[in-house]
This record gives sequence, C-alpha cells and structure tokens, in this order.
Amino acid sequence: MKMQFRKYQRINFDNYIKFFILIISCSAFAQQYTISAKLSGIKEDGPHVIYIGSQFRSLTDEQPEIIRILDSKNKEVPYFLEYVPSTVNAQGFKQYPIISKAKVKGKTSSVTIENTDGSKMQELTLAIANTDAVKTYSISGSNDKKEFFGLVNGQVLSGLYNPADTRVYKTLFLPLHNYKYIKIEFDDKKTLPVNVLEAGQLTESITPIAMEEVVPNVTIKQSERGRKTLITVKQAHWILIDRMVFDIKGPSFYKRNARIMVNREEKVKRKVRKTVSVIEEFELDSSTKNAIDFTHFEEKEFIIEIDNNDNPPLDIKSVKFYQVPLRLVADLKAGEKYTVVTGNTQLGAAEYDFINFKDKMPKNLPVAVLSDASAINTGKSSKDASTHSPWIMWVCIAAGAAIVIYFCISMVRDMKDKEKR
Repeated sequence: MKMQFRKYQRINFDNYIKFFILIISCSAFAQQYTISAKLSGIKEDGPHVIYIGSQFRSLTDEQPEIIRILDSKNKEVPYFLEYVPSTVNAQGFKQYPIISKAKVKGKTSSVTIENTDGSKMQELTLAIANTDAVKTYSISGSNDKKEFFGLVNGQVLSGLYNPADTRVYKTLFLPLHNYKYIKIEFDDKKTLPVNVLEAGQLTESITPIAMEEVVPNVTIKQSERGRKTLITVKQAHWILIDRMVFDIKGPSFYKRNARIMVNREEKVKRKVRKTVSVIEEFELDSSTKNAIDFTHFEEKEFIIEIDNNDNPPLDIKSVKFYQVPLRLVADLKAGEKYTVVTGNTQLGAAEYDFINFKDKMPKNLPVAVLSDASAINTGKSSKDASTHSPWIMWVCIAAGAAIVIYFCISMVRDMKDKEKR
C-alpha cells in the first residue's frame, strides 16, 4: 500500500507540473499585446496627462478601452480615459438674451435672440443640452420683431453630443448682417425639440481646443456628364471622425445636396449580397463655412457624393477631417519607465479606483509625451504590425493548441508507462 501511494503521488506531482506549465503557456498567449509606445517627460511624481494621437488610436481600431499602461515590472498602472472637453470660458462668451421661445408640437420650435448693441454679426454660438438628434434649421432676422427676413434656410445641425459635458457649443454661420432680432427655427417633425440654453458670440480671448487632423487618402473625380462629384476616402485603419471641412474655391454661389455612402455586405439565404448604404446627408452652401460635425462617425472607407445637376462641378480645393483629442490621466512616478500597450482585443474596459478621483484633479496637469507606436518584438512599422496581426493571432492559437496536444499525449504516455512498471 505504501509503494502504491508513493507511485500515485509521484504521478500526480508530475501531472501538476505539466499542467502548471500548460497554464503559463496559455496565459502567455492570452496576454498578447501587439502595439506599444514609450512615455517620456515625467519630471515629477503625480497625475499626468497622456495625449493619444490618431496614429496610436487607429491601431486600436478605435477601441481605446483596451489600452493599458505598464511600468518597468509589467504591472498595470491605473488611469482614466476622457475626451478633451469643449468647454467655453464664461469670460470669453458674449451672451445675448433669449427673449422668447415658441413651439408648435410635432412641427417646429424656435428661439428669438436679441442683438442688444445692433453690431454686425456673421456667426452665432448656441449652447445646447446634450442630444443625439440631428436637426434641420432656418435663421431669419428682424428689426421690429414683426417682419422677419431670411438669412439661412434648411441647414443641418448635427454633432450635438459632448462626452465630456452636459452641453455642447455649436457655432452657426450667417451672412453678414446687423438685425436686432434673430430667430432660429428648428424642424421637429421627425425628432423632439432641442434645448437651447444660451446664445452668444465667442470673443477673441477664447483659445478654442484644436481638433487633431486625420489624413486619409482622398481622391476626387466627376461622373461622365459632371452631374455628380464623387470623393473617395480610404484609411488604413478604422478611425473616428468628428468633423469634416470642405475648402471650395467656386463658383461664387452654390447650394448642393450631398451624402456619405458606404459599401456593406449582407447575407441573404446563405448568399453574400453587396449593397450601398447612405449613412449621412448634408448640404454644401456658399454662404456657410461647410464644416460638418458628426455624432459618432467611424468608417474605414466611404464615398461622398455631391449632386451637381446641371451646374458646373464645385472647385474643391481640399476636404479635411478632424477628431476630438483623446487623453489618459495616470498617476506616474519620475524616473520610472512606462510603456503604453494595446492590440489585445480579448481585454475589456479596465476598472480602476483612480476614476473616482477624476473631479479632484488639478486643471493644469503636466503632460507625459507618448512616442510613435511600434510593433512589439519586431522591427516592422506599426502599420505592418496592424496588417499582419491576424496571422500572428492564428500562429499563437496554433502554437497554443500544439502545446496542449503535446502535454496531453505526454501525460497519457507517462501514466501508461508507470502503470506497466
């Protein structure tokens, strides 16, 4: 009995060792990061801001929640994530009184603003409570509150969601005028009214938060008869776009309908059918600055189609794309070496206690500089890493399966050999 017990104990011990190695191997594959970047500029202990640029963001396929910060011992450093708030300094906002609000249920709503000093006005900024609605609006002006004259008609107002605040500031561009009263009328046939909180003008004392430019590959061509302009936008990765701006040279007067289209695939009775979907509609107008804001627009490739009809095509100098800056705030130590990693899509959003102290952070935090991202354990560029990450994943899966099979066969063989003895 004693010999049998020792034999049984030895077999179990050997199995435990192999099982432990197996677990370590599997966990090594599970914690595979593919992209990394170094932090520098940490000169003091305490919370720091880390700005995440479009290059790093694109390599996460716009999944910032899978980002991790590791110290020199590969331990996770707690952080919280935030989009740069588009707040407005009260001292730099010249406010106009909202003298009336009107509503026709299910049809229209309007606000009337008084230009108290009768100054010339070419733009008007509204503070609007957060909403995901897209509104069509028209603007008119009057000097006596009785007879109103048209200024802007049928414009689209979108991007009315601010992830960092309960309100969003939107600037509406107008023909130069000096009307004493300005009425903004919203179309409420399809959506509920928006809540306009304040109205005014941004003064020169405000330094607006600059959006980061995203630079995809853009090609512009005309249809055979010139009745449509087609702008193809291609990106290497999925990138979030918050604003699109057209620089149009001519003609002097134009008003064109436009739309954004994407190619989609859908399965119908086990067959894959390709379709074209319109996901956004807007208008290009010579009386505006042609800046289109999006609530959440994230595509890898899309086409902008502009209706020219019988008019000459627009002379488009450029189309530029921007995104709201993204940043991390983490408690860092001077002299420590930190690495920001991503690419492990098995991870979910991190849950750290640090986020509970978000409102207690000082306003002006020091900045830790993030280097350009690169592939982990290779000399290739981050673009190559992203391109080849699928086959790396399958190699890891295959290697993990081989390890599992090897240890299972080895364990069975050892147990049979020991039983024969």
